[in-house]
Amino acid sequence: MNKTRPREWYHDFFGGLYGRVLGGRTHEKRAPREAASIKKVLHLRKGQRVLDCPCGLGRIARELARLGLEVTGVDLMASYVRRARRRAARRGLAVRFVQGDMRELPFEKEFHAVVNWFTSFGYFDAAGDLACAQAAFRALRPGGKFLIEMTNKSWVQTHWHPTGDETVSGVRIVRRSRRGRQGRVFNTWTFSKGRRRETHRFSHSLYTACQMRGVLAAAGFRDIRLLGYPPLSRLTRHSRRMIAIARRPE
Repeated sequence: MNKTRPREWYHDFFGGLYGRVLGGRTHEKRAPREAASIKKVLHLRKGQRVLDCPCGLGRIARELARLGLEVTGVDLMASYVRRARRRAARRGLAVRFVQGDMRELPFEKEFHAVVNWFTSFGYFDAAGDLACAQAAFRALRPGGKFLIEMTNKSWVQTHWHPTGDETVSGVRIVRRSRRGRQGRVFNTWTFSKGRRRETHRFSHSLYTACQMRGVLAAAGFRDIRLLGYPPLSRLTRHSRRMIAIARRPE
């Protein structure tokens, strides 16, 4: 635990202009609706304890707290944790934010639910992704649920676009991607705003429903369900995003 790890793509990617995108109006506007969906699909009650990991700038964590849940947010980026604390404090919301690696969570049987939102699963190799699921398992109380929301690999396989160009929250994002073996996607994203320009190369793994079931089962989870999103519906290959929900046995 807590061994020194080599510097990976996500240390620089999230520390740059992407932080402006993640903290911009587009993502903030979606947060109340997304938090309401999380509470609904997990059947959470006021006062129950929820871990948002990774929490980014805390947009989901804040909205879950606003819904009456006791929320902890964990993120690797110290700058994000500081900003998340300030934003929650300005809104009078009692959210605990902690810096940490989602493969090495310092919690044991503490939460009714763990939430991994917005394609934040799949950053690592197969062993690292399994470690994330195992860390969530340990953090949950018996009977607690783990929720993962991410891009559906089956949708990507039939709607593949290797390039993209859009502007979000005043930041232009030019994307170039290629698919590798075993579902890993290799990306080159260029961000620009005014005279500032950044290029980041990174990769992440996508999962089909079957593959996601396999990882969660290997981590010890049971009663695994897969849904399409949005809206919450039956998962098909036409569902752009996927929600996986798995329970830690009693």
